[in-house]
Amino acid sequence: MSWFQPRSALFWVYCAAVVAGPILFLAQSFGQIWFAGAPAFAALPITLLTLLVFGSILFWLDPFRARRRLGAPMFMGFLWGATVWTGLALWANDHVTRVITNLGGDRFASNWSAAIAAPIDEELIKAIGIAVVCVLFRPLLSRPIHGFLIGGSVGLGAQIAEDGLYSVQTALGAPQHPVADVLMVAVLRLVTAFTSHWAMSALVGVGIVVLLTRTDRSWPWRLGVFAVFYLCAVTMHFLFDAPRPAGPGWLVMFLPILVDLAIFTLAYRWVLHAERNWLRATIAQPAARALGTEAQLSSLLTQRRRRKARKLLRRHTRFGRRQAQRYENDLIDRVEALSDAPREQILR
Repeated sequence: MSWFQPRSALFWVYCAAVVAGPILFLAQSFGQIWFAGAPAFAALPITLLTLLVFGSILFWLDPFRARRRLGAPMFMGFLWGATVWTGLALWANDHVTRVITNLGGDRFASNWSAAIAAPIDEELIKAIGIAVVCVLFRPLLSRPIHGFLIGGSVGLGAQIAEDGLYSVQTALGAPQHPVADVLMVAVLRLVTAFTSHWAMSALVGVGIVVLLTRTDRSWPWRLGVFAVFYLCAVTMHFLFDAPRPAGPGWLVMFLPILVDLAIFTLAYRWVLHAERNWLRATIAQPAARALGTEAQLSSLLTQRRRRKARKLLRRHTRFGRRQAQRYENDLIDRVEALSDAPREQILR
């Protein structure tokens, strides 16, 4: 599908939001950016490294290369996270924090406002973007991994934009050694980003795609799956921003991340199980015999089987490592090109 959909009113709503997001952000933060000046840009290489690292991780978690069909929706999702989310989240956090302060007092708000406000408004704004992109590209979506990739792209856009904002705020708060402090914060955010926005939104995307595509299941089942994945993301965000308990420094910093990683891993295993069910159903089709025997195609199911198949391929041919990897990728792409398996066989 083309990204340009002039006959869709939702497409023009998306475009208007992408334009309005940066305007709203600059209206709130132009003064900070102006006075932060050049030191805020010191973190740019680390921010780009963050984009590269977690973009690569997102691709690595897509073992059957579903991303090749989703270039336009993933880019549009990233753009939503980097523009619309940035402007709206700053405004929403400010207003929700005021409500928390009025209800709980200054001391309570200073400890808990980030952990309460961010999971409420930031996840909602990202979820709206995921839903908009998924509706625009609904014909391309049939498996949970599609939502995982689109959601992860929205979250990655938000994560990169937030890193930039933190660089500005750090430069303002460190007038004596702004560059050193900006670099330190950027490295810390890179190290602790393994369960940040990209991971949270990837789970929300799974729930949204299941809600939109699993028409063979009842509405309560679809809503239940969406609720579980959305609540996983909210819980991860709450733990990420919650006040740290007393204890050793390394434990205080990394324990919430480890808990978040456990939640993410359990949810991702469900997505991976669905992907393997999709592959089994696809290679069982008669059309797949043009690509190879079912036993040969089954080698794609796990990384262990793939390594063994590549080793055998290199042993019986003159292929190098890269050639064997390209052969495997081409085989995966040809399987992906086959018509999707019946949806009732994908998730059980």
